[in-house]
Amino acid sequence: MIPKRKVLSGVGALAMIVAVGACSSSSKSSSSSSSTSAPAGSSGSGQTTAAPIKVGVVCSCSGPFGADILPAENVYKAWVSSVNASGGLQGHQVQLITEDDAATPGTSASDAQTLISDHVDAIVDLSIVDETWASTVQQANIPVVGSNETETPFTTNPDFYSEGQTNDSVIVANILTAKAAGAKNLGTYYCAEAPSCQEGVAPLKAAGAKYGVPVVYNGEVAATAPNYTAQCLAAQQAHASAIFIGDASFVIARIGKDCATQNYYPTYVTEGEGFANVLLTAPGISKNLWSEYSTIPFWDTSVPAVQAMNTAVDKYYPGIRSNNETWSEEAAESWAAGLLLRDAVKAGGLTPSATPSASEIVTGLNSLKNDTLDGMAPPLSFTAGQPHTIDCWFTAKLVNGTPSMVNNGQVTCSNGSSSS
Repeated sequence: MIPKRKVLSGVGALAMIVAVGACSSSSKSSSSSSSTSAPAGSSGSGQTTAAPIKVGVVCSCSGPFGADILPAENVYKAWVSSVNASGGLQGHQVQLITEDDAATPGTSASDAQTLISDHVDAIVDLSIVDETWASTVQQANIPVVGSNETETPFTTNPDFYSEGQTNDSVIVANILTAKAAGAKNLGTYYCAEAPSCQEGVAPLKAAGAKYGVPVVYNGEVAATAPNYTAQCLAAQQAHASAIFIGDASFVIARIGKDCATQNYYPTYVTEGEGFANVLLTAPGISKNLWSEYSTIPFWDTSVPAVQAMNTAVDKYYPGIRSNNETWSEEAAESWAAGLLLRDAVKAGGLTPSATPSASEIVTGLNSLKNDTLDGMAPPLSFTAGQPHTIDCWFTAKLVNGTPSMVNNGQVTCSNGSSSS
């Protein structure tokens, strides 16, 4: 029922389909710190003779959503390059095999089968059509280690392991975020491009009624609309004190500008998944925006892991972080996925002389308890044989252009608990 949030930049509760990027055919490439396809600036100084850890990536890096997703793959590649330059994981280099499914189900299923044939030890999910191959990799006993944690398999398939909050608690998270912001009620804008967007309104209303933030207005918005004046006026007339927008950052920015033109300044609520730097200066939005984040916000440079990510991305893929529209939480989450693989390999007991295996990584994943990935994630614990839902999140706000963490960076959980 809930559409794909991650790729669609903040649409776990109310999806948005944005036609960006270019089409291309499925492609495959291998990269490690010593390969010719490694990014500029990579080094073979940490290369070892041990058998590599083979990691496959299925990515919708071209097609209608490619421009949004490609930065996430590049961030993961930067993580691989930085790890390999430092000696690898437990003495093993990471060999990355990338597949581009162009958001096409048949191609995606074929890509996953190719990775299985390549005997990968783990898969990273950057596809929006992963349900076409979820059962296939499960039957092959290959773990999916991040990064598209809002896709359905991460809440239903025990072979999928998330690096952050999963999609089952997103609607509650949005309502609780609005409540934390002081909202007495809520309006919502849902996308016009897919029926699943409107389907998210009913559960949002139910959650709002349960937690004392009634939904008093809902309206449809289209990415191609010339303006959103009518929707702004309608929400204003409904006396909506806060507006939830589950949409891409550029649409969020346009809505805020149009509402400000009407002298309407509600508290805005979005999913952190869709936060990009363009919102830091967006009229209306930058005045008062509250968001729930699956992993720590990419702009929180007080976290050492975020500092390490920035250094590696700037070294191996310079220019990504200077693009205000595509440098986003979505891209940064793939770094956390890399850290999850790192911790799983270590917990699985891999030694420099041993041969890496999928089963060893699964053992490591299932032994992790309250792992925060160096502060990037809410506490992660996995139980073998069960779907691995993560129902805790971070909350942050943007006030007058300055972002900051709420509750001293402690996470909030759908069961009402909180922890640092």
